[in-house]
Amino acid sequence: MKKYCYVMGAALLLFAASGASLATEATETMNEEDYQAALESGFTAEQIQQIQEMPDFSLENIQEEPAARSMMPSSTTQKNQVVTEAKRHLGKPYAWGGKGPNVFDCSGLTRYVYLQVTGKNIGDYTIPQEKAGEQISVAQAEPGDLYFWGAKGNTYHVAIAIGNGQYIHAPNEKEVVKINSTAYFNPSFAVRVIKKNDNDTNLKALSYRTHLESFGWGDYVESGQTSGSVGKSKRLEGIQIKLDPSVNGNIQYKTHIQSIGWQDWKSNDGLSGTTGMKKRLEAIQIQLNGGVATNYDIHYRVHSQTYGWQAWTKNGQSAGTQGLSKRLEAIEIKLVPKNTALPTGGNPAFIKK
Repeated sequence: MKKYCYVMGAALLLFAASGASLATEATETMNEEDYQAALESGFTAEQIQQIQEMPDFSLENIQEEPAARSMMPSSTTQKNQVVTEAKRHLGKPYAWGGKGPNVFDCSGLTRYVYLQVTGKNIGDYTIPQEKAGEQISVAQAEPGDLYFWGAKGNTYHVAIAIGNGQYIHAPNEKEVVKINSTAYFNPSFAVRVIKKNDNDTNLKALSYRTHLESFGWGDYVESGQTSGSVGKSKRLEGIQIKLDPSVNGNIQYKTHIQSIGWQDWKSNDGLSGTTGMKKRLEAIQIQLNGGVATNYDIHYRVHSQTYGWQAWTKNGQSAGTQGLSKRLEAIEIKLVPKNTALPTGGNPAFIKK
């Protein structure tokens, strides 16, 4: 890969002295527009040079190895929610300063993924992201941890570990978000943003399932997982949500149903919606009651016909549509610590005619 050393000030003087020959070399590696975009995004000249010197990732087009999946815990934790969210963006293009949801640079991808899963901004570029958790060795990294390249305090690249020495990252302007391996491009160190057992109890305390057109009842899933289907044009017809009996309090929910409207509140695994009537769910409200509501919030978002994934909402607010004859197709629900910020992005959580 051809390299061009961008040194501020000196580069400008050299350009003035040598004219077109310097411009030609720069054009071969990185055009002026991209370079200015990189500077405006917060990269230093040194970091830009290091990024340009990264390997050619087109030579390593790999898929996630099955062994990587086997390393994931059997229960759904925030760490493998991070991996799941990162996978959703595979194939999306690179843009200097891109923070999603349609284009990313390396730190824009990691920032966006962690914001969606945890509601927290881990930092707008690599250097503050280094401080988002506990530094560990590359060998200690687990799925959901971050890999960094470069000296601490001056890193130039970051990726999300997915296990088995693989990671998801946004490499450079010549590539898309993709999977690569540490054997090809070895990180300098790793950072554990989410501790091993963070929120395991919360995740296991909440479970839910949906009744899907043509398929019937699906299996129960845990906090943050998808229930329903995406891309199959199948309507949700019913839902059951429950908290573990050990939890102090209960969960209530009600749905807006085709030709029926809003149903009464249901709680603790009661059926909201219908079965056998071919009626689509169009919207939902979910809330916590009792002691659990003191320390936790309930976050949820829906995937609806035409609109796709709508924005996250919480604590009894409506999600979906009303008066538009649009079916709900999937839902994700999270039990989170009180006052956790909602992830951003997506169409409005509730659209009413």
